[in-house]
Amino acid sequence: MTYQTPLRTPNQTDEPLMRRRAWWLVVLNFLLPGTPQLLTGNRRLGRIGFGAWLIMVAGAIAALIWSKNNLAGFTSVALNVWTLTALQVLIVAWVLLWVLLTVDTFRTAKIGRVRPGARAALSLVTVVGLAATLFGAYGAVQYIGSARSLFDDLFKGQGQLEAVDGRYNFLLLGADSGEGRDGMRPDSISVVSVDAKSGQAAIIGIPRDLHPVRLPEGSPLKGVYPRSWKANGGYTYVTQVKTGLYPDIHDDTGFQQGIQAMKDIASGVTGLRVPYYVMIDMNGFSKMVDALGGVDIDVTEHLDFVDGSDTHHVYHGSVEAGRQHMNGETALWYARSRKTTSDWDRMRRQRQVQEALIQQFTPQTLLTNFQQIAEASPDFVNTDAPRNSIGALVSLADKSRKLPINSLELVPPDFPESNLDWSKVDAAVADVIARSRGEG
Repeated sequence: MTYQTPLRTPNQTDEPLMRRRAWWLVVLNFLLPGTPQLLTGNRRLGRIGFGAWLIMVAGAIAALIWSKNNLAGFTSVALNVWTLTALQVLIVAWVLLWVLLTVDTFRTAKIGRVRPGARAALSLVTVVGLAATLFGAYGAVQYIGSARSLFDDLFKGQGQLEAVDGRYNFLLLGADSGEGRDGMRPDSISVVSVDAKSGQAAIIGIPRDLHPVRLPEGSPLKGVYPRSWKANGGYTYVTQVKTGLYPDIHDDTGFQQGIQAMKDIASGVTGLRVPYYVMIDMNGFSKMVDALGGVDIDVTEHLDFVDGSDTHHVYHGSVEAGRQHMNGETALWYARSRKTTSDWDRMRRQRQVQEALIQQFTPQTLLTNFQQIAEASPDFVNTDAPRNSIGALVSLADKSRKLPINSLELVPPDFPESNLDWSKVDAAVADVIARSRGEG
């Protein structure tokens, strides 16, 4: 005798039973894809659908656990170009399978056996569910594609991220793309040193007008860079005045040679070896701040936003003292305005904005505003950090934002902009590095 069940072999003349059965199957198709087929029809298709769904759920749980326990390892794999491509393919494959499961569920639900009102409701739920799934899948594929393009554009370096004495050191430059690559003189120069284990960061600000600069042993600039040239002139010097100083660096524009010259200057001034650079395009800066939803800054005193010549100032607004939430344009003016203040005040404000951005750059912000951040990033940042370093950088950024940032500004009155006492600089750098390790 064959065992009868209301789901597999219902009494098709019982309209209330058929209506309840149809609703069960439609809901199960959304909650547990493949189960309607296992219960009522094509069990082979059901096993494929339900098995695929179980694998996806298990994979998502495993990814969540992995990201909680080893963020660097997870992001290194998850943000690999092949992983992202495979994920796009899997999403498309799953959507096609789910559409097939939905159509088959709709067929086996036999909605022709239910009253017209219920039939219309079942059809509407199915169509809305299909549309929502297709729209969500399209968004996910686009999201992943944006991530892949972003990381391909930003991270062009090769190899692994190199730690120097247990720290990752980056030259942070702020410049205008409008100035062009030729003759570029960075508006701001800093060395960011991050402890490889704790993520504690130290930021050392170098005045752009500092001169003469100290240069490390082995630098092609040593012995030839004029004493009268300032710290921000290295790029211009090797790309326009004395070319060919870095014959091992081959690039058509000379950009990388100019960057290496700036690395050498930063290394000499701070006494730290600086393998990597991050260049912030100040014209793209406001886009990034807006993409992050703005930044909160503690303004110590009223500041007028002024530019123009020394004899003719142009007023562009102001900001009042107190905690202020700034959009991109306001934050850019706050970081750059110097006509009514000193260069040293401007450096302090830039440091405030940098630290606020680090605090704002949370994983939650990255996820919720990713599309805007991805669109703003190519106009905002350029780096030679290796492609394989993404995982380590994400992990470090997550640690750094939870810790206080130690800062050192090599500015008057403690540090004059000319003829520095290098032993005093070395002691100050050693102190800020020690404090960023939790020592001292």
